[in-house]
Amino acid sequence: MTAIEVKNDHIEEVKGLIEAGRENEVAALLEELHTSDIGRLVAALEEDEAVKVFKFLPPDKASAVLLEVDERRRKALISSISSEELIDVVHEMETDDAADVISELPVEEAKQVLDGIDRQEAIAVQKLLVFAEDTAGGKMQAELAAVHETATVEEAVEEVRKKAHEIENISNVFVIDKEGRLTGAVPLDKLILADPKTPIITITKRDPIKVSTDMDQEEVAKLFQKYDLISVPVVDHDGKLVGRITVDDIVDVLEEEIFEDFYKLAGLNTEARALDSPARSIRMRVPWLMLNLCTAAVSASVVKFFEGTIEQLVLLAVLMPIVAGMGGNAATQTITVVVRALALGELTFKNARWVLMKEVFVGFANGCLTGGLAALVAYLLGVNIMVGLLLFLAMIANMMIAGLIGSIIPLVLKRFNVDPAISSSIFVTASTDIGGFFTFLGLATIFMKMGLL
Repeated sequence: MTAIEVKNDHIEEVKGLIEAGRENEVAALLEELHTSDIGRLVAALEEDEAVKVFKFLPPDKASAVLLEVDERRRKALISSISSEELIDVVHEMETDDAADVISELPVEEAKQVLDGIDRQEAIAVQKLLVFAEDTAGGKMQAELAAVHETATVEEAVEEVRKKAHEIENISNVFVIDKEGRLTGAVPLDKLILADPKTPIITITKRDPIKVSTDMDQEEVAKLFQKYDLISVPVVDHDGKLVGRITVDDIVDVLEEEIFEDFYKLAGLNTEARALDSPARSIRMRVPWLMLNLCTAAVSASVVKFFEGTIEQLVLLAVLMPIVAGMGGNAATQTITVVVRALALGELTFKNARWVLMKEVFVGFANGCLTGGLAALVAYLLGVNIMVGLLLFLAMIANMMIAGLIGSIIPLVLKRFNVDPAISSSIFVTASTDIGGFFTFLGLATIFMKMGLL
């Protein structure tokens, strides 16, 4: 049985148990499930059912489940429990997760939760709340193991033991000076193997890879990917150690960025979900569709401009969508490759010229191949050979336009600090539709004036 089948079985089973009022059996089932599975279950249930399931969870599991669901479902679950229960749940979270949840609460409720949790934890969370969510400061956790550079290995090991009950996944002990500035890091395996009386500074890796609190989360993710990091220290503008980011946080960032770009390329609001109500889905999607309508109107005006040409040879109306459609597909291929290269840092403004030239050449080559095939098929179907030539030339021209536009639009948006993914198929398809119609019908007009059609 696959994971998806298990998940669906659980959904139906829980629904049945809730309807039958067999609450003890619901609680027993939840005890057997991992918190990530409970999170997916809660996300898939109807809101009232999800609330009932959530109330069966102890604070430690409830805290993990809140982090598994999206913002809207999280708000519904939080609003279903009392302030006292919420304080118990938040108390079980690491500071970075607690900050994420508290930042979504109304001001008064957030203050009440901060007053209810441990004072030291509240201070740490408040420090995290000042940072933007998509920066290193917004992703870091305040919990870490750090020792002064005058400490011994034995003292460092003792610090790890002391912090182990409140910190998960300790991979490094950070070394700081008397001002709290980061001076180095010691991997846990190296620490364990060292002689207890050894000064920590002698086995410290000086000037470790670190990030500043205002670094964008995508840049942090690139560092983890490039250097295969498990965790990275976060410092403020004075170089003082203020937190750490672990690889599990970066996995969440990568997932978030991938789906954000995926949605933008499709012309969707990033908050849109499959289980949204029809009214919400309409509200999320209609702005981009309205923009698409405007671009389609521009494309239609090009066709209108050549109305006389189409009247003389109606066959043109049948063939021109082929040219525009192929251009749109080619442009989508180009823009996907270019946006990915920009995201990974492979494409910069220094090598952009070469990429532009390459994509235009690829468009030319693909235009020759696909245009030649289309012209041959049209000829075999009885179409005039000059119409086939027209189709061939228009296909080449529009595929070159696709390569050029698919490369330029993301680069231009990047230059103006706009997410390149917003260049989506709406803008690119509009360009290739206009280019395809204009090229095909323009060449047809020239052919007619020359007496070739």
